[in-house]
Amino acid sequence: MSDAVLSLPSEPPWVAPPQPQEAAAAADAGRVRRGPGPMLRSMVLVAMIAVLLAGAGAAGWVAYSLRRAVMDGALPAQTKALEYAARSLAFRVEQQQKPLHALSSVLAGHMHDSQESLEALLRQPASMAQQYEQIQLANGKGQLLVNLRQEQALSAEQLDEPLREVLKRSLAEGKPVTQAWVRPGDAGLQLEFQNVVPVRDLQGKLLGVLGGSYRAPLSVLFSLESTSVEAGGQLLLIDRDLRPLAFSSKGQWQLPAAAGDAVLPGGIDRAWLKMAQAGAVSEQRNNQLWSAMPLPWAQWTLLKVSDVQEWVPGVSARMMGWLATALLALAGLLGVVLCLIAYPLTALFRSAERASRRGLMLEMDSATRGANWWHGLSDHDWGEAQTLRSALQALGGGYEAHGEQERELQMQLQTLMDYAPVGLIVTHGSKVQRVGMQAARVLGYQPREMQGLAVRDLCASEADYEDLMGRVRRALDTYGQFDSEVCLMRKDSRPIWVRIHGQSMLRMHRAWEQSGKALDGQYLVWELEDVTTQRQLREQSSWKAMHDPLTRLPNRTAFALRLKEWLQEYTSRDYLESMGRANAIARSQSEPLVHGIVLYVDLDHFSQVNRQGGREVGDEVLGHIARLIESTVRPHGWVARVGGDEFAILMAGISREEGMRHAQLLCMAIQDWEGSYQGQRYMLSASIGMLLLDASYHTAASAFKGADMACYAAKRKGRNRVEVMTAAV
Repeated sequence: MSDAVLSLPSEPPWVAPPQPQEAAAAADAGRVRRGPGPMLRSMVLVAMIAVLLAGAGAAGWVAYSLRRAVMDGALPAQTKALEYAARSLAFRVEQQQKPLHALSSVLAGHMHDSQESLEALLRQPASMAQQYEQIQLANGKGQLLVNLRQEQALSAEQLDEPLREVLKRSLAEGKPVTQAWVRPGDAGLQLEFQNVVPVRDLQGKLLGVLGGSYRAPLSVLFSLESTSVEAGGQLLLIDRDLRPLAFSSKGQWQLPAAAGDAVLPGGIDRAWLKMAQAGAVSEQRNNQLWSAMPLPWAQWTLLKVSDVQEWVPGVSARMMGWLATALLALAGLLGVVLCLIAYPLTALFRSAERASRRGLMLEMDSATRGANWWHGLSDHDWGEAQTLRSALQALGGGYEAHGEQERELQMQLQTLMDYAPVGLIVTHGSKVQRVGMQAARVLGYQPREMQGLAVRDLCASEADYEDLMGRVRRALDTYGQFDSEVCLMRKDSRPIWVRIHGQSMLRMHRAWEQSGKALDGQYLVWELEDVTTQRQLREQSSWKAMHDPLTRLPNRTAFALRLKEWLQEYTSRDYLESMGRANAIARSQSEPLVHGIVLYVDLDHFSQVNRQGGREVGDEVLGHIARLIESTVRPHGWVARVGGDEFAILMAGISREEGMRHAQLLCMAIQDWEGSYQGQRYMLSASIGMLLLDASYHTAASAFKGADMACYAAKRKGRNRVEVMTAAV
């Protein structure tokens, strides 16, 4: 390009040739001015200043934002850490109960043996009693049979009174009991745990109780200790009477030295701690963060107090020095890169400047300067410009092909929606984006009439529309989906009750970070079903007598009646005659037939939902779980609600393998379900008992009891699992 500008005659006839002195001076000036030109120097200087200012501003903004974010998140972080410590301790206590349950099953068959035999059995090296410092075994009359401390036999009089009271309480209540005490030790304060479990025979009769004691240091149980010290906070363990049992000081747990120390810290009232005994509470008072978490197994409270300023990070002088050095290095690197990028422009500028001093550049009329330069643009190869032009031409040529493919995909999507077995609607914000034929018929429209229709036009009034949108927003934020019955208006202004189930497309694609996006920017997919007839049916007294009003599922009476009728069908004369010789051979070999299965589902720890969120949240969660169970086992299963958080499912005509597959899928579906309410997340699991039904062996009562026993076995073995009971049990 420079050659094109400077390719002029060396001695044009209209320009006087330069004198030798002038040429030499010009050559010397050209040799002296070898640095960058003024434009490049200004550009590099402005860029470096901009980088320094932007870097300093960004660093300040990041530091400010970080401080604000940490201050806003300090209380939730402290509460979450406290909750994690409490859950870890509860899990540890639960894990320590499992060996006792296993040991009680072994001892159930030896309760009538002599004391020496029982002690020898517990002293065996492979015995699970070795995991406990002290073991006690009492019979059903309350008589102490065995009292071992570190494998040394002790008399009944040597049993501490607190341990004796725990054994008595477990024997009286007939269920596991856990008690803890704070004890001093050589390595600091320790928690002494006493776990007691009932000993029952195969028929469930209470034969006695088995207790196990063990100790663990408080510094190990509560990992918050080091965090509390670093953050300048204090950690306290408070009993049910709101008296401090122990507190951490400089990384060590200590007992209150005197009665004067056994008081609550200043600023904490007893009513606030009473609330903490019912559920976790947190609040910020002035410059302090207060968080309390209950420990249900001991009715204690774990309290953490920290200074909010200790959570806010600061920037040290050394860090400021490193930041300034990094900014200077970045500015210098940018200057070097700009010099390299602008080098051709600099060379062109120098050549033009030398040519101007030597009088080699023509004075052109401003009216015609550059008037014809663009004519040769398409006749030359301009490198990257030619490549870019070719790419743009290729993109333009492929536009029509992409448009045709998009139209084909749109037609396929509309065909799928039109012929789907359920009515489908896609909305974007408050407008109907796409509608299937089934949904349009239910609402009395033609599909093309609903394109772009406002959702407000499907509601009877503005108040109904606002109520519907509010319910949809809450359901999507809480559970990620909306499932309810809504009264809409048909095209002919007649009301119609429909059940709509909606989800966000972003939620379907697992884009959880978008869950808080406004409805105006979301694409929602709705399934629509006409339930007007079903609602009229629900108003009848016969329907109400056989259904649960909360979940609208059949109740326990309806399930028992359905199970009884089903069993009678399989024991009828026509069915027995159709069984043939194969059934007779199976009977002769004592192999029970499997005509179907009964699943008994019990939600694990559902009481925590009611305790944390209240009865209203618990009822809402139950409704979602009921619909989840019904959709998971459909169409093979018939579901009923038989208790507070208990469900029963009848699956007729399926094998053991199919039943186990359905049960495991249901178990995983409940475990994957997640809901949230006011920032509190709820995650559930289920213990499922599966009974293999033999219609000639079971009655409705025995089948229901067998499934319940299998569910109880699943809970005893750790919950969140499936246990099978055959028809022969």
